[in-house]
Amino acid sequence: MMFDFRFQSVFRRVNKVRSRNKQFSIPRKACLATLALLIVLVVRINVAIPDDLPDIDTCQSLDLSALDRAIEGWCLMINPGKGNCLACHYLSVAGQPEGLAPPGNIGPVLENISKKYPDQFDLIELLDDPVGLFPDTIKPPYGKHRILTKREIEAVVVFLSRL
Repeated sequence: MMFDFRFQSVFRRVNKVRSRNKQFSIPRKACLATLALLIVLVVRINVAIPDDLPDIDTCQSLDLSALDRAIEGWCLMINPGKGNCLACHYLSVAGQPEGLAPPGNIGPVLENISKKYPDQFDLIELLDDPVGLFPDTIKPPYGKHRILTKREIEAVVVFLSRL
């Protein structure tokens, strides 16, 4: 199940229903608490990384849109023509295939990303255009320069948020 990044629109719809129908009167704090619980439940669904991640050759032969979003994100991260994240970052996960190029040490180590970036929107923003968060960064703006599409960035975020 893919994490849907439209919770603000859900919250707006709930508020419209609340304002139109006075009988359906749920206090704002209760709405926020319910929405927060829903977000936590949706984000925590399917959080495991598979034990055997595909290598670059396998990734290139697969239809990425038909894969689990985390596997799609992994394939984009190791693809030299797309994300190529391991050129700058070190990543060690169980099931990582042999024969990958040596990891880089320019960027931070990719571990505990879900703790560093509990809000996935921040991670999407970082991949889309990192200059907004870190003005002196050398990280490529994957979204702004159209290296990755919005869907591809979201797939990478799904994978990283499981670390």
